[in-house]
Amino acid sequence: MSPFDFAALLFSGPCNARCPFCIGKQIAPALTPPNLHLYPPRNLEALTEAIQRYRIPRLVFTGTNTDPQMYAHEARLLRELRTALPGVHFSLHTNGRLALRKMAAFNAYDSVTLSFPAFDEKVYRRTMGVPRPPALERILRRARIPVKISIITTADTLPVLADTLTRLETLGVRRVALRKLYGDARPWERILPPEVALPVVGAYRGNPVCAFRGLEVTLWDFAASQSRSLNLFSSGVISKRYLLTEASPRFPFLWGSQRGRRETSSSRKLTRM
Repeated sequence: MSPFDFAALLFSGPCNARCPFCIGKQIAPALTPPNLHLYPPRNLEALTEAIQRYRIPRLVFTGTNTDPQMYAHEARLLRELRTALPGVHFSLHTNGRLALRKMAAFNAYDSVTLSFPAFDEKVYRRTMGVPRPPALERILRRARIPVKISIITTADTLPVLADTLTRLETLGVRRVALRKLYGDARPWERILPPEVALPVVGAYRGNPVCAFRGLEVTLWDFAASQSRSLNLFSSGVISKRYLLTEASPRFPFLWGSQRGRRETSSSRKLTRM
């Protein structure tokens, strides 16, 4: 069994949203130089070696302060990584704003998690910092892979949460993650509105899994999660800290042939980071 649930390939640079709660604002700037036009991403070879060595089952394309579909070489990178890492599950975490324009790349993954705070345009604008939600119904209709919806729980999204969940279920969505704001220490019963009754039916990595109509709803608390990940930042740093805000820019490489790396054993690096 792998010591990691997944590996994450993190992109950084300008974004097509302006989320006021973007986690990238809390990450050390030294970890997040722009890499949206860089091929291959810094230290990619070391990440692929780690995935092979530790038999990590899943690789996620995601971002620290941008959307991974803004990466200029998305389709090429995914295609080449599939060749290098047979049997690995490839997942995309996106805001969906480029999904219809890049549908071929979207459908080239094995699964997608799409951040979609609400159908209400005013709520969407306040949560994402940009107008007009993406055409979710069209995205779902054209998707050939499973799409999970991720909803951040804020003072704006919670009052319309029941309507959002109901409409998602009507559109055929089967899985939803409700995400606590980073740093919100309140228990879920103090966060969720009373009209959203979510009986617990299971758990995943320390997070309750609930039912709402035909939806599986996971209540995700990053601080309490027992997930384990290996994360490649755009700087080339590889960190085993699940919480991106806890990564250190002091240890730039795990191992590999990247020019300029320090010669240290992989086991010692993994222990220190």
